[in-house]
This record gives sequence, C-alpha cells and structure tokens, in this order.
Amino acid sequence: MFTRIKKEGEYVLSSGVRSSYTYDYASLTDAMSAAYCHLLKRKLEAWQGKHGKFNVVLGLETEGIRIGYQLAQMMNLPFHAVPHSRVAFSQQEIPRYGVDTHYLIIDDIVTTGSSFIRAVDFLDIEEKPETITFACMIKRDPSKLDYSAVHGDPDKEQYMVPDERYDFIDHRLVWLFSEES
Repeated sequence: MFTRIKKEGEYVLSSGVRSSYTYDYASLTDAMSAAYCHLLKRKLEAWQGKHGKFNVVLGLETEGIRIGYQLAQMMNLPFHAVPHSRVAFSQQEIPRYGVDTHYLIIDDIVTTGSSFIRAVDFLDIEEKPETITFACMIKRDPSKLDYSAVHGDPDKEQYMVPDERYDFIDHRLVWLFSEES
C-alpha cells in the first residue's frame, strides 16, 4: 500500500530526522485520497464502537486537512483545519467545545507524533482517552529513520526526549498502513 507515493532519496523531515525515503501524499489524486479515506473511515467506525463517537474532526496542515475534510464529510461531523504555527492557529475561528467532546485529529503521515502534540497544545484540551483519537494514513517505523542530525540541535532535540505523551498517542492512534510489522 502507498508504494506509488513512496520516493527514494535523501530526505530531512520537518522534525530534523533523516530518511532514505519519504511519502508524497499530496501527489495522490482526489479520487485515490477519497478511496483511502473510505478505508480509514471503516477502521475509525470500528474504533468508535469501542471508544466512543467522535464529535469533531481536526485536520493538520497540509494533507491532514485534505484527509480530515473528506472524513468529516463522510461522517457528517464538523471540521476545522489546524495550521502548523500558533500565530496562524490563533487566526482560526474554532469554537470552544465542551469538556466531553471527542476530537478526531488527522494527519497524513505520523513519524514522531509531535504534530499531534502541537495540535493538542494549540487546542488546550485535556488529554484523556475518551476525548482524543488520532488518525493517519501512514505510520512510519522509527527504527528506519536516522535521528543523528537531531542531536545537538536546540530547535529539534525535543524530538529525542522521551515523553509520556508519545505513549498516549500510540494508544489512541488509528492508521490505515503501518511500516511496523
């Protein structure tokens, strides 16, 4: 799955992590993305049966917006876009939802989980299992990545710090495809 969009080469991901390959989700046609969204929706419906219904969908910039918007339409839920920067986020008109709201936060590819953590921080919501679910199309295998460039970089070294929040993401993450076996 996703072999058409896997690109070989030398890449530095936004986290500073190096990789010999990347995924170009943006190169998928709208029809292909919609088909993948339909497959992910089935997994999310099964998840909701065990963990409660979603109330709102949030798509992380850039391809998470594309995926999240399609899923929100399919599930008949409100949708909001979450930009990368706090300044851009502050310009969004996302209503305050109640404390019992179950957020579905979507991104295309998860590597470290830091984008999800940033979104939760921006939203200022409590991280409880019944209020947040994360979803992605592709979950990368951290053992296939080179973290050496991150060491010593004060802007990136937080990606190397073990954080219990990453464990929370792992237990609340629904993915369509995982590189891990």
